[in-house]
Amino acid sequence: MVKSDLTAPLGMNKRRGIGRLPFGLIGVAIMTVLLTTGLIWIGIVDDPNGGEPMATIELSSALDGVSPGDIEIVSLPDGRQLDQPDAESDLGSNGNFLLSDPKSSASAGQSSGPTSLSDLARRVDYEGMDAGFSGEALSTEPIKQLLEPHKFGSLPKISAEGIRPLDVYARRPSPTTLTQARIAILVNGIGLNSDMTLKAIEDLPADISLGLSPYGDDIDSWMQSARLSGHEVLLQAPMEPFDYPDNDAGPQSLLTNLDKAQNEERLSWVLGQTSNYVGLVNFMGDRFTSNEMRMNELLSKVRDHGLMYVDDGTSPRSKASEVAGTQKVPFVQADLVLDQNLNQEAIGTQLLELEVIARQRGIAVATATAFPVTLAALEAWSQRLEERGLSLVPISSAINSTR
Repeated sequence: MVKSDLTAPLGMNKRRGIGRLPFGLIGVAIMTVLLTTGLIWIGIVDDPNGGEPMATIELSSALDGVSPGDIEIVSLPDGRQLDQPDAESDLGSNGNFLLSDPKSSASAGQSSGPTSLSDLARRVDYEGMDAGFSGEALSTEPIKQLLEPHKFGSLPKISAEGIRPLDVYARRPSPTTLTQARIAILVNGIGLNSDMTLKAIEDLPADISLGLSPYGDDIDSWMQSARLSGHEVLLQAPMEPFDYPDNDAGPQSLLTNLDKAQNEERLSWVLGQTSNYVGLVNFMGDRFTSNEMRMNELLSKVRDHGLMYVDDGTSPRSKASEVAGTQKVPFVQADLVLDQNLNQEAIGTQLLELEVIARQRGIAVATATAFPVTLAALEAWSQRLEERGLSLVPISSAINSTR
C-alpha cells in the first residue's frame, strides 16, 4: 500500500534539514560578535596603553627632602643656558666641584685653574657638571685664599669664608654613579719612579685617585700632570711602623716618641711639598696609627687645614676611624689592600672581593701601590667595569661612607 500523509503516523513525515535553521538569529549573533571584537580592537590599538591597568596619581611641586645636590643643571635644547648660581656661596656645602672649563685652554695641555675665589665663582662649570669624567683636566693653580705662608712653602688652609681645600680640589663624580655600585681606588707611591708614575697618570682611569709621595722628585710637576689627566691627588704622610728603626718611613716620619710640636713641624714639611691635594693618606705607620693620642694630634691638624684623611687599610690596630669620628674629620677607611701579595692572580682575587663588597654595601674602597703588576692589573680590570654594573669614583666620594 502506498504511503501517504493520511496513513503516516503523526509527526513522522516531517523533514529534517538545514532549511529550517534560524538563519536570521545566527546572522545577528555573528554580527554582534564581530562588532564587539572590532570595538575592543580599536580601543587597544589606537590607545598605546590600551588593555593595560591604569592608575591616577596626584603630582606635587613641593621640594621637601630634596637637597641642592640632588638637582642637576643642564643646558636648554636650543642652546640657551640657564643662569648660573653664585659659586662662592655654594662651595662650602657642595663638596666636590669640577674646576676646569672644558672650553678653556686645559684641553691644549695648559692649566685652566682659577687663582682666586672670585675667579673660582666665575669659572666653576655648572653647565658641564657631567663633563670631565674620562680625563677632563682639573685645576693645577692653587687658590691664594686657601694658602698659608710657611717656611716649608705654602700650606693649605680654610678660607675666611669657610671654604676648604677639600671642597675646591676634589674631583666631582659622575651623576650616573648614583645608581650603581661604586668602587674607589687610591694608588700610592706616585713620584718615586718616573716610568711607573707616568704609566699610572696616563693609563689608569681618571676616577682612580693618586697618592703622591712627599719624597718624590719634582713632586709639584707630578701633581700638575696627574690633575691635568683628571686624577684627584692626595699626599702620603710617612709614619712610624712597629719595626722602626729597622724599617723606616723616611726622614720626615711622624714618630710616637716625638712631642706634638716636633711632629707638627714634620707634618708641615709634608704639606708644603705641593698644592691642590684633597687630603693625606698614611705611608706605613702601623705603630703611629695605633697610638690614640698621636692620632688625635694628627687628625685635628688635618681637619684644621681643611683636608680629608685616608687610612690605607694595612693595620687592623689603627685608631684612625674612631679618632676621625671624634674629631669630625672627613675620613675614608680602605676595605682592603689590592697588592699586599705582588702577583697577578692574587691582585685579581682582591679585585673580585672588592666588587663583592661594592655590590653588598653600595661602595667599596681599596688602596694599592704603583708597581708594574698592579698598574697592569688595574688597567685591564677597569676596561669593562661598567658592563658589570659597577662604577669608579674618586676617593673623596667615599668620605664617611665606609665606617
